[in-house]
Amino acid sequence: MRRTKTAGTLAMLLTLTLSTLAAQDPSPPPPEQPETPPAPPEEGPGMASPEEAPPEDPATAPQAPVTQTPDAPAASPASAQPSTLPSTLPAKGVVTGEVTVGGQGLSEDPPNSAKFFEYRDVPSGFVAESVNLFWTPKQRSFFLVNAYDISQQDSRGAVEFGTFDQWRGTILWVNNPRHWGDDPEQLWARQGDAVFTLDDSLQAAVQAAPAQVDTTPADGQWDAGTKGALIKTAIEQSAQDVELGHLRKVAGASLVWTPTHWAFGIDMTRERRTGTAPQGLGNYFALAPGEVAAPVDFKTDWANLRGEYRGGNWNAGGSIGVSKFESGYHSLTWDDQLSLVDQPVTPGLTSIPGTERLLLGTDNKALTATVYGGVNLPARTRIDATFSATDITQDDPFLSMTVNTQLQPLLAPLPDSSFDGEHRYSLLQVRVSSRPTKNVRWNAWARQYELDNQSPSLVFPEYVQTDYAIPLCGSAAACGATTNRIARRNLPYAYEKDTYGALVGWSPAGWFDGSLSYELTDTSREFAAVEESQEDRFKLTLDFQVGEQFTIRTTASRAERRADEYDAEYNLVSFPIGEASLAAANEGMRKFFWTDRDRDVYAMQVEWSPSERWSVYAEASWAKDDYLDPNTGQAIGTSETVLEDRNPVDGTPEPYTLLLAGRTFDKDQSYSLGASFAPSPRLAIFADYTWEQWEYRLVSRYRNVTAGVGTDNPLDDWGSDADDTYGTATLGLHAELDANLRWKLDVDGTWARGTGELATDFVPGGSASGDTSLTEFPQLENTLTIAHAQLTHVVSPRVSWLVRYWYESWKEDNWASDFMQPYMGDPGNDAGSATAAYLGWDFDDYTYQVLSAFVRFGF
Repeated sequence: MRRTKTAGTLAMLLTLTLSTLAAQDPSPPPPEQPETPPAPPEEGPGMASPEEAPPEDPATAPQAPVTQTPDAPAASPASAQPSTLPSTLPAKGVVTGEVTVGGQGLSEDPPNSAKFFEYRDVPSGFVAESVNLFWTPKQRSFFLVNAYDISQQDSRGAVEFGTFDQWRGTILWVNNPRHWGDDPEQLWARQGDAVFTLDDSLQAAVQAAPAQVDTTPADGQWDAGTKGALIKTAIEQSAQDVELGHLRKVAGASLVWTPTHWAFGIDMTRERRTGTAPQGLGNYFALAPGEVAAPVDFKTDWANLRGEYRGGNWNAGGSIGVSKFESGYHSLTWDDQLSLVDQPVTPGLTSIPGTERLLLGTDNKALTATVYGGVNLPARTRIDATFSATDITQDDPFLSMTVNTQLQPLLAPLPDSSFDGEHRYSLLQVRVSSRPTKNVRWNAWARQYELDNQSPSLVFPEYVQTDYAIPLCGSAAACGATTNRIARRNLPYAYEKDTYGALVGWSPAGWFDGSLSYELTDTSREFAAVEESQEDRFKLTLDFQVGEQFTIRTTASRAERRADEYDAEYNLVSFPIGEASLAAANEGMRKFFWTDRDRDVYAMQVEWSPSERWSVYAEASWAKDDYLDPNTGQAIGTSETVLEDRNPVDGTPEPYTLLLAGRTFDKDQSYSLGASFAPSPRLAIFADYTWEQWEYRLVSRYRNVTAGVGTDNPLDDWGSDADDTYGTATLGLHAELDANLRWKLDVDGTWARGTGELATDFVPGGSASGDTSLTEFPQLENTLTIAHAQLTHVVSPRVSWLVRYWYESWKEDNWASDFMQPYMGDPGNDAGSATAAYLGWDFDDYTYQVLSAFVRFGF
């Protein structure tokens, strides 16, 4: 998919080009939108404000007076595209605009770097950087075109037309590539659709070959003719280069009609992603891992209809929208590299498959309706309210339980022919804002968000693991007879989050402003370790203006989340006859996004402007989360003793020491210092530096299963400490080189370095499988260096030219990925990779230089 790029020389660059320096800056495109609005996570690492709620709802009624109809939730890009219309229109018949064209060349090391081109396209040769046109064919009518990076893979633009203050139509497009990595090679051959095959002779040879050994001679290579040697040779001789990336294209249109107090709009958008993405081939641990470039063909269509009425001091509106997602490929089928045919291991229960299959994705549909309104009340008070409901459904047929013909007979059919899944999301929020006096303000708000999961809870009397095995009961005390097949049940997770809060602000004088707020969040869940939790948040802000030189802003907040109880075995209900063994999982495990938490956050910003030429600022922030056990109140990382009847199951409980495992704390801190200096009206210099650090600790316990019972030995405890740091420095200047302001120079540079350290500690003794000699992992390090220089000459009010130089270098030392290869199973490496076949992709370091010359014509 990636277009071949010519490694141009720097000398060829003085052809004409266009654009501004920022147009080719290495910033990624807007984030790729999900096909459907999934249930948002309650919280994740580094999230300052966990929310079990949808993205910020843009349909909330705007504060009066309003000038534009707000977009509906999950609005399509067509409606979300901001208008670029000027505030005043030119005279009738006038055409104005600007065209920037020219050329550029690249020095590429290495050529076609996937990291450099990860989300962008930077071509060599002629470049049509931008076209901007504005035409008023009739009085108060307009026709506007804005197009950028024309003919590139990351092109974008919009065409707008209509009558000012009456109606407006918009057509837009946004494209961007996504490259996954450098140098991928694939052993499998894609046979159309999502079917990947191997040569039958290879499968037959590996099936018949003995297990890999390194004995004749013991030279660090698998002996010829063994399974590992055959797979390695096949990769070296037959693996083919593959494209690993996709192209995202978005096209949309909208029409807005604004007669008097009314506003109506309709939006339609289609997003398409085509190409490939890395896909691991799920396998039972006894088999051989694999990886292929799976096809991607995602299509998402949106349509939205909206309307609003704006009165003198109130407004009300609503919208209804639909979306449809099609995955293109629903399943992936591949030949197993260990076997040409299905080989029975335990008749009817385990078998090495010759062919395997996995699910890639399902289609779905969504319907969203929103109503909102707001009214201005006396005493400078306003109330706004929004209600939104979304219904998402999918009903794709189930895949067959297995394609392995040796796993027969299956004792029970699938519980249904398809999964009739349905999620109902609802949002209700009310906000009151008031400033009853000049010095006092207050706000109050309430929000209810709910995921009502209407999906069925199906019982699967048996199941097949990765086309290899039908799991059996491992302990009569856990699941009855050891000949029983383990049954599973899907759990339709659901939750409701209610939030109530209030804020009071006071500004008695021009030099001081302060506020105090409180917020209560009450969350209830179904099928979760924590069914009920509450969080109290207090926040204080104090801002000071000391004369005309100093501005100080401070923030402090404290939040405490408490759960009613933590049931680590909540998922046992998904095993209708019981798990395969007793105490299969650590009963002391506490997931950080559910367990109790104390959060403290502090921030300060200081700005000092001693003169019109100087400005200095400093910022600092510090945040820490401490995690606690809801059942005991103890800190995560400590232990508790419990009595359980495990081994033997004889009615007499035995004492066990449980480790309260999980993340013990998170800590983030950031410090910045910056300054700007203008020694003359024609010269400005700026610089800043930011240092950030993120730390956390995780503790856990290695657990084995002995005679059908999970072990709990404090000598198997271990922990890890992560410490990530980032430093970013920026320096730049802008200079007007002559008194007539016809020559301008812009120079800026950024240097950013990140490091990651991971240390692991183990309690001495215990199981050897739970220990490792590697207690200090190699340091991760990546460095990004960017420098820009641009010289601009204004020839006339309508013509200017510029020459730009751009340098960018990215280097990474990553022990986890730097040595990725299609084959990594040589003796002494991971024994599980001896017969594995990977893509071997990774991001290579790169150094790129771009020299450009541009001419900009105005008319």
